[in-house]
Amino acid sequence: MPPSCSNGFQATVGYDNTWHWLKVQEILVWSAITGILIGLFSSFFVLVIATTNIIVGALASLTISLITCCVLGTITMIGWKLGVLESLNLTLVVGLAVDYVVHLAEGYMHLVGEDRLTKVQHTLTHVGISVLSGACSTLGASIFMLGAKIVFFFQFGIFMFCTIGLSIFFSLLFFTTVLALVGPQEDEKGSIKPAITYCIDHIRGKRKNNTHCDRCHGKGFVSFSNEQDQ
Repeated sequence: MPPSCSNGFQATVGYDNTWHWLKVQEILVWSAITGILIGLFSSFFVLVIATTNIIVGALASLTISLITCCVLGTITMIGWKLGVLESLNLTLVVGLAVDYVVHLAEGYMHLVGEDRLTKVQHTLTHVGISVLSGACSTLGASIFMLGAKIVFFFQFGIFMFCTIGLSIFFSLLFFTTVLALVGPQEDEKGSIKPAITYCIDHIRGKRKNNTHCDRCHGKGFVSFSNEQDQ
């Protein structure tokens, strides 16, 4: 808008609500993008804390990002326009996609002292079956929604089926393959356990390790009162 029209305002004529719908579309796009970004950043921190490994958390977040992109592409291929239902569904993508990935990541980190391939085989053997069974039950439930006559339930059924299908596909094939190729093989590589231990010790008042202490029985704890007296 030129500076000479800075005090002007846009209005619609008669029953034309084009400008109103454009404003609604702007809010829907902003809500969908914001929901996806918040979900991705939140899932990254949750995955890092759950697996206690930043490498596995980053690979899991990459998998979730790819699932989200594929769901967006599927919605576009179907021909859906961005409406209230589509914007609401897009904010749920990350929450639905993180379920299977976090179970596989936890199974991978559960086995200690083995190589990547052995860890992936252990994960698929002990966790993969449960993950696949859970995905099949969710896919079966969403199939019944495809026969609904109400548009809301029909579109939500398609959205659930696509999201869960892509999630289980990327989780069992892409995520496990990436772990077998570049996953952390050594237990200390990418681990955040030292940082967690340091924070806990700092909160509890522990300052030095392997230091003789008459009052703390050699545990290295330092009393705050003693520090102030010194």
